[in-house]
Amino acid sequence: KYFIVLDDVFNDSELWDDLEEVLPDDQNGSRVLITVTDPDLLASLEMENGETIRRDSVLIGGPLIRLKHEAWHLFILHYGSMPLESYLQGEAIPTLWRQMFSVMELPFHLKVCFIYLCVFPPSIEISTEQLYQLWVAEGFIPYNGEETAEHYLKELIHRGFIQVSKRSAGGTIKACYVTSFVYTSLLWVAEKAEFVWIPGMEKESRANAKRYIIWENLIDFFSLEYSDIYLQSFLNHSSESDHLNPKDCENFFKRFKYLRVLNMGSAVLDQYPPGLENLYLLKYLKLNIPSLKCLPSLLCTLLNLETLEMPSSYIDHSPEDIWMMQKLMHLNFGSISLPASPKNYSSSLKNLIFISALNPSSCTPDILGRLPSVQTLRISGDLSYYQSGVSKSLCELHKLECLKLVNESKPSRMVLSEYQFPPSLIQLSLSNTELMEDPMPILENLPLLRVLKLKQNSYLGRKLACVGLSSFPELKVLHLKSMYWLDEWTMGAGAMPKLESLIVNPCAYLRKLPEELWCIKSLRKLDLHWPETQLRQGLRTFEDMEWRYDIQLYPYGI
Repeated sequence: KYFIVLDDVFNDSELWDDLEEVLPDDQNGSRVLITVTDPDLLASLEMENGETIRRDSVLIGGPLIRLKHEAWHLFILHYGSMPLESYLQGEAIPTLWRQMFSVMELPFHLKVCFIYLCVFPPSIEISTEQLYQLWVAEGFIPYNGEETAEHYLKELIHRGFIQVSKRSAGGTIKACYVTSFVYTSLLWVAEKAEFVWIPGMEKESRANAKRYIIWENLIDFFSLEYSDIYLQSFLNHSSESDHLNPKDCENFFKRFKYLRVLNMGSAVLDQYPPGLENLYLLKYLKLNIPSLKCLPSLLCTLLNLETLEMPSSYIDHSPEDIWMMQKLMHLNFGSISLPASPKNYSSSLKNLIFISALNPSSCTPDILGRLPSVQTLRISGDLSYYQSGVSKSLCELHKLECLKLVNESKPSRMVLSEYQFPPSLIQLSLSNTELMEDPMPILENLPLLRVLKLKQNSYLGRKLACVGLSSFPELKVLHLKSMYWLDEWTMGAGAMPKLESLIVNPCAYLRKLPEELWCIKSLRKLDLHWPETQLRQGLRTFEDMEWRYDIQLYPYGI
């Protein structure tokens, strides 16, 4: 059986087709609950007996309305701010005004940050990482960059304007969203204030808007005549992978040379677009150029750039001029190689805090030593071949908090014991490293480590041992994945004293968990995939302790 909740549905144009495609028949008693705020959507549906939904039958928070569509039994829950009848009689207008008034009542710094969320589609998951970068680029964050941006987001969440949709293993907010009801008032305020222009709004509002947002048909937009050469932001959210004409791009850049934010989304560029270097005020840039292998020197003349996103580009060569981009804070590529700094130029990228994914060939003491502020780093490539350089250079990153190592060589000859990890590490992830030695005795002494993810093919051995006197003193989250042959795990007394969450996937040969694990008072969540029969039977002891442990066994349960 399954019970699925589709939260905050605001458009049913493709809803039924999508359900038919992904959901199996529900003759086993499975159910789907759909929550909505838009009364127009409710008014367009019929109940299970074929009757239309009566205006006076839909109240806030229930009762549930039972629908039937072909083989599926569905339930609708309306959780708007008033009965449907009141909406249809026009009483929604005061409610919308109250919502708008509450937005305008916000302090100015929160108001502009919140209104900015209308640049994203309604009810869509918004990456907080991207949101912080955009807020900073737009000039909404006066100091401390992302730290202040995170504080603003938490304040808006606390006030009920924004909902959290995803958290990281360590508990930080990874994604958020705005409900469709709140989005309606948000968009109205943004349009009246000429804060943004989105296709479908009045053409008059486009004349003075400083931000253009595209949902679809980017190529059609490029052919339009534009009225405001002082456009500040352009974001393309179209899901279509249109191939853009370089000449159209060049004309676009000539007209809007004062852009600060340029996000071309999924639109494909077959080459580096000419004229981009003229956008000298640009702070945020996202491009999709899969064929690009060499980073152009002209791009490095954008000295105000803070965020450079090119996740589909795998850069084999970067010019020395990249070291001139002193304001860079985020580099996000499929892969990028950084050049050795020229001898006559000794500066560093002192503001760079995020790099993904750095080629291991660039992990030398000289290069990493010029990245003093990096907090998050993903290294992907042949970690075996560059073992010596990577293992001895990471200690240069004194502020490094999050490290992901992804090996792409076969076979792997990575030796973890040679690695000199900085003591500042809070999160560590290993993938495809194919370690033969037990990684636990090497990693257990990292004093601040809170999240450890040993992912697919990270360790090929059969035994894990955490037996140090102060083993993993701060660890809260432990993921052990794709350790197919693991059959023995031992822990010393007092190991992992702050562990809260454990995931083992799979554990087909692991006959039992360490007894010491059950002595950890903070442990709450335990997910085991494909547990060995003896282990499954042993866990039945804890069936009556649901108040303490959230134990999930996959695929069958306890």
